[in-house]
Amino acid sequence: MHNFNRRAKQLETVTLGMGCFWGPESQFGQYPGVIRTQTGFSGGTSPDPTYRNIGDHTEVVQIVFDASLMTYEDILNIFWDSHDAFKDRYYKERQYISLLIVHSTEQLGKAEKVKKERENRYGKQIKTDIQYDLPFYPAEDRHQKYFLKRFDKATASLFPLFSDHKSFVHSTIAARLNGFVRENGRLDNIKDEISDWQLTKEAETILRETLRDIRW
Repeated sequence: MHNFNRRAKQLETVTLGMGCFWGPESQFGQYPGVIRTQTGFSGGTSPDPTYRNIGDHTEVVQIVFDASLMTYEDILNIFWDSHDAFKDRYYKERQYISLLIVHSTEQLGKAEKVKKERENRYGKQIKTDIQYDLPFYPAEDRHQKYFLKRFDKATASLFPLFSDHKSFVHSTIAARLNGFVRENGRLDNIKDEISDWQLTKEAETILRETLRDIRW
């Protein structure tokens, strides 16, 4: 099978909780620096969380991005611009709280710096729960690329490109299209961007033909 992921120079991971995870996965999937997205659970201690038995975990989206194209600070500012982190969000325990999982001491330092800058700017305390390198538990398949999967004809065209569902979920093209169907990004921009993904010639041809023929 072909690889339909954008080739990256400097991979970095960020894990964010900002409400129901369907929306953030769609939102972040649109950005050219993002390589892949995945919904899941993190931040708690309960073993093996699921959507119906989340325990003390929080719904999160895990984003793998190319730090040579998009900085960690860029991600943080989009994160804090996109939800109200100045108020407590415990109306369903921890499921929908504002949560940031940092994966290195470098990320922690940057997060604290951006957080302080924003608190000084707005004169309010950011109540995001910042935790260090906690486990990430992927959500069930039905919660991955949720909005894209609502378009049966489109996903039927895409699935044959991948060896399994996990490869589909982890693909750059699925991340982009999951954004596009929620009006996060334009299809023409995705087609233009593919030239920069450094795919094999055959893989690029297959992907372009699929996007040309796709039906929504």
